[in-house]
This record gives sequence, C-alpha cells and structure tokens, in this order.
Amino acid sequence: MFQERRVMSFLLDPLFLIVIGIAIVFLAKRFLHKILRNPVLVLSVVTVALFWSISGLLYLDYLDFPWLGKAGSGRHFMWNSGVELFGLEPPIDVSSTYANPFCTLNIVAVLLFATYPLFLYLGVYAGSKIL
Repeated sequence: MFQERRVMSFLLDPLFLIVIGIAIVFLAKRFLHKILRNPVLVLSVVTVALFWSISGLLYLDYLDFPWLGKAGSGRHFMWNSGVELFGLEPPIDVSSTYANPFCTLNIVAVLLFATYPLFLYLGVYAGSKIL
C-alpha cells in the first residue's frame, strides 16, 4: 500500500537522492555515455531540479497527497514523512511555520533543501566506486 505511492520528505529525500545517484552512474556507464557528452551532470541537474520543484511545492502547500489524509498535507508531510501511517505521533508541529515565515523550522527547511545536491553527489560518488 505505502510503497506504491511516490512520496518525498526531508526524511526520505536524502535516501532517495543517494540511491538515484548510484542509478545515474549505472545509466551513464552502461547506456548514456554514447548519447550525452556528460550524462552524470545532465541527469544530476535534472534530478535536483525535480526534487527541489516537487519538494518545494509540497513545502509551500501547493501540492499534497490527499490519499494520505492529514499525513499527506504538504508541509506537514515534508517534516513528518507520514509517520502517522505507521501509528506514530508526528514529531514536529508545523503550525508555527505558517505564522512566521522566518521561524527556525523554515530556515532549517531552506538549509535542508540546500543539502539535496550533496546527497545526490554522495550517491554519484558511491556509484562511481562500486560500479
């Protein structure tokens, strides 16, 4: 049930980015090196742009996952990763992020978004070592 849905959050995105980085190296070495001049760079830029776009829209509440109920509402999902679906209490109350755009959680969110290229790079680096 949960695995068939495309989900993103601050908890899941770093793991996804590392795995995708490894997949990028695999694709670049096996298939794309003849088609693109620098396939790792092209796929990395596209990947980070997609992650920033989708995660940013989630965080700004322009996008949500209605089939997850309250657990899938944009910003709430980005911080709590839908832990309610597993019977856990959400660890972070995001209501303060709406009242003050410069609150600590929003600043931390910007910093977390800034780390996305780093996690993708870790995946690319790991992929280049193991493949």
